[in-house]
Amino acid sequence: MQGLHENQKKILDFLLEKPEGVTLDEIAGHLEVTKTAAKEHLLKLDQHGYIQFTDVKGNVGRPRRLYSLSPSGQEVFPRQYSWLSNVLLELLAQDLGAKVVSKIMRDLGKKVAASMKERFEGKPRAEMLAEVSKALNELGYRSYLRQSDVRKGAVIEANNCVYHSVAKAHPELCQFDIQFLESSTGLKVKMESCIARGGSICRFCLTK
Repeated sequence: MQGLHENQKKILDFLLEKPEGVTLDEIAGHLEVTKTAAKEHLLKLDQHGYIQFTDVKGNVGRPRRLYSLSPSGQEVFPRQYSWLSNVLLELLAQDLGAKVVSKIMRDLGKKVAASMKERFEGKPRAEMLAEVSKALNELGYRSYLRQSDVRKGAVIEANNCVYHSVAKAHPELCQFDIQFLESSTGLKVKMESCIARGGSICRFCLTK
């Protein structure tokens, strides 16, 4: 909800509680503002694509316009999946064994990289590596491109591990990181340091 007016955030919170939709009068009453002021906030939210509306016919009079959250509006609310993913990864590692989990994580790394393929293709190498580091950030890492010259060994570092507690017991999970980087860049990747193995950072060296 970054960049939204406080009243616009309140409207989104209100709509989240009212999935059946609410009227302009109800929104104005909730905010304790005029209908004109409430409508201005709704117009801004509509420009962002966060709300939608339907006109409902009654027995008499003009149709009532009901405002509700759009699918994009639903997505502005934070979701915390880390606890669930950690439990699922733990179960996979315990039940399937290291070799199978390694393959699953490599396949997943390939699939995620393929879904972002257009972001990396056709760019100069330094720009492409910066975009790959940015993609890692979007996946939950705190990633930095430390060195972009592949001749010297390009370096991408992350100062967090997205599945740290599980990876300590099951380091095969790190195959996702390596495969994602290899598939995204077309370069060979060596993990020089790993938080799950006691390092202070995760460091990946990329070479031809």
